[in-house]
Order: sequence, then structure tokens, then C-alpha cells
Amino acid sequence: MFRRQANIARKVFLSAKRSIHEVPSLKNEDIFSKNGIEGLYSPKGFKLAWSDYQKYLTTNLTLQTNGTENELRSAYQILLHTAKQTTEQHTFHFASQAHNNHLFFQQLDDKSRASNTRPSRFLMERLADQDITSMEALRDRLLTESDSFTGQGWLFLVELPDKSLKFLRCENDGTPYYYGKNQSLDLNGGIDEASYDKLNELNQKAANREKDFTLPILAINAWSPAYIEDYGVTGRSKYLENVWSCINWDVVNKRLFQL
Repeated sequence: MFRRQANIARKVFLSAKRSIHEVPSLKNEDIFSKNGIEGLYSPKGFKLAWSDYQKYLTTNLTLQTNGTENELRSAYQILLHTAKQTTEQHTFHFASQAHNNHLFFQQLDDKSRASNTRPSRFLMERLADQDITSMEALRDRLLTESDSFTGQGWLFLVELPDKSLKFLRCENDGTPYYYGKNQSLDLNGGIDEASYDKLNELNQKAANREKDFTLPILAINAWSPAYIEDYGVTGRSKYLENVWSCINWDVVNKRLFQL
């Protein structure tokens, strides 16, 4: 009888533990927490951008999913399940932000180590289709695209179903995994003819229930919590330049599909 009760209690404990979304561990996190990320973050900057902000996101994700079918799912699984549900937008926000921020920090390293890595030949060959034929051209495109947000957002280098690559700007909490929620168009003001045509294209895809999946292999965080501690309100451009210097391309290369 006692053993049975103990087993039941253990199952309840494990279930409760699994329902809490926690901050995932990063490689070299102990070093980053103590020293910051060389060339990018001070210890305080790293704490705000990763430890504090990710804790805020996962705590709110736990509150949003407690007692629901999403409480045992990962942030990635939750954002996929809630992207099409208009009544689950608060849950989607925290899941998408938590996943995007984790993707971003996974690819960062101290400048001295990151400088020894390079985009693979396979990656550069695919970027050539975007008229990016050198590291300098890749840097310029990445910095231009990621610094062009009026407000908050994410820049992703994504792999399309045909294995080609493109940059995708996602406003606010947009996700690259589902075109209906990538928020690549900023509709807060007037839009030009190209944006209007793109909006009609998205509406047509939705009406036809088309699937359009892209896979992010590189993520750039253009949200203010990522830079405000070390760079201030107006320091996003300098922050982005330093992000470029701290990208561990070995991590990015492994995300790319290769035969």
C-alpha cells in the first residue's frame, strides 16, 4: 500500500515538474554568466538578454499553458499549435519569443572563438543565388536587413522547401515556421504596391490552405531587451555589428540540410 502511494506521489511530482517551462541551458552558460560574451555582452547585458528575459518568457508560458494540452509541449510545439488560433495569441507570443531567443543565443560565442569559424561552402553556394558571394556581402546584407525594423523584430536566414535560402524579416513576435504568422509585413501604416501584392498572395495561400514551411538556420534578435543594457536605446546598430562578430558559424552550418 505504501509503495503504491509512493509511486502515485512520484508520478504527480514528475507531472508537475514537466508542466513548468524552464530556461534551457546554453553551452558555456556558466562562463557567459560570469564574464559575459566577449565582444558582445557584459555579464549584466547577458543576464538581461538571456537569463532574465528567457525566464520572463518561460514563466509566462507556464502560466498560459497550465492545465491545458500545451503544458507538456515544448515552446516550438506550442507555437506551431497556436499559430492559427486567434484565441491563443498570448500563448503564441511567449512560445514564439522563447523559441526564437533560444535559437539566437545557441549560435553565439566569444568573439575570439567565433572568429575562427566560417560559413560552410554549401551555405555560401546557396547564398550566391541571393547575390551574396563573399563574407563582406553577407555581413552587409545581414546588418542592413536586421537594422531596418521600425520597432521590434527578428531576422532569420531561412531554408525554403527547394533548399534555397533567403532572409526573412519577422516583425514583433513573428515565426518563420508558418507564413500566416511570420509577420513579414508591417501593416501599422501605409503600405506600398509590393507589400499589397504580398498581402494578397498570403491571403490566397490561406484561402487555398496551402502549406509554406521555412526552416531557420540563423536568427538575429532585434528586440530591445537584447541590447538595451549594454548599448542603450539608440545602440541597436552597434549591437548588431557586434552580433556579427560573435556568430559561431559551426552551429549555423549544422542547421543547414546537406546531402
